[in-house]
Amino acid sequence: MKPSPLVLNASRAEGAAFSADTESRSQPGIASNSKAASHHFDRGNAMLARGKLNEAERCYRRALVVAPQAVEIWSNLGCALWRSGKLADAESCLTHAVSLRPTFAEAQNNLAGVLEAQGRLEEALTRYRSALVLKPDYAHAHCNLGGVLHRLGRFNEAMVEFARAVKLQPSLADAWSNLGSTMLAIGNIADAENYLRCAVEISPGHRAALTSLADVLRMQGKFDEAIATYRKAIAIDKNNSAAKVKLALAQEVIFDTREKALCRRAEVIDTLAELSREGLQLTDPAREVGMTNFYFAYQGMDDVDLQTKIAQFYLRACPKLGWTAPHCTSSSGAQKDRLRLGIVSTCLFDHTIGKFYQGLIQKISRDRFEVVVLRPPHNDDKVAEAIGRDADSAVELPHDLYPARERIASQQLDILFYPDIGMAPLTYFLAFARLAPVQCVSWGHPVTTGIPAMDYFISAKGLEAAEAQEHYSERLVMLKRLPTFYSRPRHSAAAFTRVEFGFDDDATLYLCPQSLFKLHPDFDLVIATLLRRDPSSRLLLISGLHRHWDRLLGARIAKRFPDVAERVAFVPRIRGAEFFRLLSMADVILDPPYFGGGNTSYEAFAMGLPIVTWPGPFMRGRVTDGCYRQMGYTGLVADSLESYVELALRLGNDRAWRTRVRGEIGECAAVLYEDASAVTELEDFLRAAWEAHRRGERIAEWGT
Repeated sequence: MKPSPLVLNASRAEGAAFSADTESRSQPGIASNSKAASHHFDRGNAMLARGKLNEAERCYRRALVVAPQAVEIWSNLGCALWRSGKLADAESCLTHAVSLRPTFAEAQNNLAGVLEAQGRLEEALTRYRSALVLKPDYAHAHCNLGGVLHRLGRFNEAMVEFARAVKLQPSLADAWSNLGSTMLAIGNIADAENYLRCAVEISPGHRAALTSLADVLRMQGKFDEAIATYRKAIAIDKNNSAAKVKLALAQEVIFDTREKALCRRAEVIDTLAELSREGLQLTDPAREVGMTNFYFAYQGMDDVDLQTKIAQFYLRACPKLGWTAPHCTSSSGAQKDRLRLGIVSTCLFDHTIGKFYQGLIQKISRDRFEVVVLRPPHNDDKVAEAIGRDADSAVELPHDLYPARERIASQQLDILFYPDIGMAPLTYFLAFARLAPVQCVSWGHPVTTGIPAMDYFISAKGLEAAEAQEHYSERLVMLKRLPTFYSRPRHSAAAFTRVEFGFDDDATLYLCPQSLFKLHPDFDLVIATLLRRDPSSRLLLISGLHRHWDRLLGARIAKRFPDVAERVAFVPRIRGAEFFRLLSMADVILDPPYFGGGNTSYEAFAMGLPIVTWPGPFMRGRVTDGCYRQMGYTGLVADSLESYVELALRLGNDRAWRTRVRGEIGECAAVLYEDASAVTELEDFLRAAWEAHRRGERIAEWGT
């Protein structure tokens, strides 16, 4: 949420996906009422409006020679310096303007903008509020105040300010744009799209609104429309670096074919190389770009080259991403009995990541480690509360990348552990910096990062195929146990009945309870073969986060296999006990290849429910198989399309066998939960990684 330098008598849209306003006004009564001062002042305004910043600065300084007490000149000089990137000088000028006339609301507003541009958000808040005390109906200041609140993660308060700005000045496109961006941040996609379209209707050339609108369309899976909208934003402003990067990296949520995905990947690599040759620069990628490479992981391909090239691009475009914290500059550390272990994620609440890591945070030995949890403001739920309570200390991170980085560095950690990288922009871009001597990532988002500062990827033997190291830019660590201390869920709610979902009692229900973007096009043939072989069957899928995802996947299946498409049903997204009731209703749970279940598999196995799985070539398609391996049960692990279908058909139609399988899984699943040996093994590795660092080395192999 980048503050904007001044454009006189107009609001201005700056930044990748967010805009802020500054305002000052040409005053006929300049202090000395000198014609010369007025002439230089007006010419400076004209130069500023045309973007000739050095000439504008010279004009304002000439005006000040004649009228040194003219507050309007000081204010506009400060704005010209701001636009030139001379923030310290801009602050000095605007501070002087405020000292000359403390009641000048526009100068207070612009001073706040300069403070915001320097990352001094709390000071900026105070100044924006001072402007509003002086001028309560100042729509621009309400809009800017909302921008700082947004950057601080105080989204509800931000929306109040944007709504006030819109009410005071309905034609203020920036306020509509920012309101849409905040709705996007909290996941209210429908309202976000409506508000952003309002901004574009008011100001068709509003680059921030167009860029954010393209983001919203992309997230909904409206890929072609998103691409066209990014291009429109770039056509309006050829220097819109953020939109160029987003256009380059945009990924289809539901893609049609493997061939199309391959073409898109080639386009990404070529476009990033072209942008690098052009010398594209970014100041704060987390704020300007604000997206990760998330969906590439679901295309069933080796991502190490793609992820590495993307990381290299970001380091060229923004070299300061590769910053090293002061305490990490020495090549070795002191001997320590107790290491400071930081665990950083945006998802340490009632989320898959929170569920997988809550137990580890609680059980890691406090004789060997001091555990520091680092996260931005989080959802208030039982998992989040337990994580905060069980950690030795919990540090709240700002949503802004560089202040968050400084706060982590201030903890002087020995080891920094990322449960996931790639789920959220903040942690993805944090990972480029060296914030601890030893840095690790694990399977929360089970794909390599490509980031040079990440030392180790912590996985497990049971999760990896042969030659797995080739799939990682990090040093692969293969523990003997799956790396989690997962508390076994206990649910006694009765299964849903078929009638509640409108299904026949005699239908065989196959359920694939995974996010729709996990369903690779290659899986369509598996689905079609299964439904054709079992004429009384129905396949249940969980609706996507956005209804358009359902339409895309439904259309893909209908186009390729129209004879079975009507027997594929999308059921509403549900959570908690209701989700367990849905799992229990199914005759067969299907695990898709390439990227299968993780948390869902742990939940199903806790209830003794069998899952048919077909391990893919990469860890992200082998978690269910890894669970079976740890359980010592491999009877439902397929090695081909034919064996997958045969296992599913037998499980669905042989009730006696299904009952026996459920009993067997119920008995052997206990080894997946509350696994103390997994905690000890992780501790041993982390200690060994620290000792290797002290020797100036990295561990070459672990767990072989």
